Amino acid sequence: MEMFVLVLSMWGKTAMGEWLYIGNQYAYNTPMTQVQCESLIAREAWSHNLTNEFYRIQLDCMPEGSEIKEK
Repeated sequence: MEMFVLVLSMWGKTAMGEWLYIGNQYAYNTPMTQVQCESLIAREAWSHNLTNEFYRIQLDCMPEGSEIKEK
């Protein structure tokens, strides 16, 4: 069974309005199933304080051992 880790990454908005990965991330190094991971990153599971329109934190479920890729 493929296992996943929770990854929190930092993104910045360019002058052209595109989101760009800025190179900082945290990985919760406890492997879990995809269903478990997706329940952790569900938007309704988190409280938000979004005060800067030019930066964001993105939560993703990544297969164990993979690297983040720009979207």
